[in-house]
Amino acid sequence: MRDRPAGRIGSLDGLRGVAAAVVLVHHSLLTIPSFANGNLHLPVPDSRSWLVYSPVHAFWAGGEAVFVFFVLSGFVLTLPALRRTQDWIAYFPSRFIRLYLPVVASVFLALLLFLAVPRTGAPGQSAWVARHAESLSLGGFLGDLTLLAPTRMNSPLWSLTWEVAFSLLLPLFVSIAALTRRHWWITAIVAALLSTAGHPLRMQWLTYLSMFLVGSAIAAGWERIPAVKRPLGWVLFLASLLGITCAWWIPSDMPGAVFESTVITAAAATLVVLAGKWLPAERVLLGAVPRTLGRMSFSLYLVHEPIAVSVAQLVPTAHPWLTPIITIPVALVVAVFFARFVELPAHRLAKTVSKRVSGTDGGARRGRRVAESVH
Repeated sequence: MRDRPAGRIGSLDGLRGVAAAVVLVHHSLLTIPSFANGNLHLPVPDSRSWLVYSPVHAFWAGGEAVFVFFVLSGFVLTLPALRRTQDWIAYFPSRFIRLYLPVVASVFLALLLFLAVPRTGAPGQSAWVARHAESLSLGGFLGDLTLLAPTRMNSPLWSLTWEVAFSLLLPLFVSIAALTRRHWWITAIVAALLSTAGHPLRMQWLTYLSMFLVGSAIAAGWERIPAVKRPLGWVLFLASLLGITCAWWIPSDMPGAVFESTVITAAAATLVVLAGKWLPAERVLLGAVPRTLGRMSFSLYLVHEPIAVSVAQLVPTAHPWLTPIITIPVALVVAVFFARFVELPAHRLAKTVSKRVSGTDGGARRGRRVAESVH
């Protein structure tokens, strides 16, 4: 199924939903000591090591799923700006309303759960749950609300810090994508390598913002990327699963292991391309379950982790498997209501603000001038 030039690529919503589900499974399993130990590279029982140190890890590769989010955000925010005139004056307030209103609501939900279910470091808890046993402070609470210094009260908020940074810098990313449109693949490769360089240099901004740039580069070359034929698509899909989990099954002392981050970023980018250019992937991702998950993916991402930690505090440590069994359906239900009563109204408000800001002739002229400078 080919996307229309100015249309929304629905299968990418499905990919976002699958990625959100992977993050949910990831944090749910981290409440189990053996999985938490594996995630922290501590000893794991032989009976479960294959779930950690093999490509099967793809089913709960939460960190890698976040990287897919980063590439996706780079793509979906850059593509419209390249295809039509962008009113940047209207974009900024609209974007921050869409991000911050749900974030603020999720922080207050996390606070309620924090107060209702004290986080204690009880014996027998997983190392991941024990790390959440920290005291509440005004500075930490404000750090969560502003995304300037997120705490473990709702730890997935760390990625929203970089979403906000990318949103602020979007005009720059669009400019880079527009200027390098003919050689978009070079931009993508350079961005992936820069992301890898960020680790040894201890520059998180370089590591994560470069992933967004990979998505922006793909957006610049989207019309030039041909539909992926079925046999090649299966090869690329399997290679992506192997690549996105390579940090878990390739020995760290193996030659070339230093480029694991590059491989992971490339795998995330390939999954995005396959989602929009490979018919079997499009059909699956346009299905009812992926699309439903996609519509509430942001809400699910924001609310699930405090729920997982709270359930882990209530479940007897002798039966840790009960935590994911309870957490997953509860998080999905809460996400449905959160999306309905928080995220959707935030989107509507953002659209209203955008229309009002861009509704004047002056706003339209400013948008055209900025767009002309970008292109």
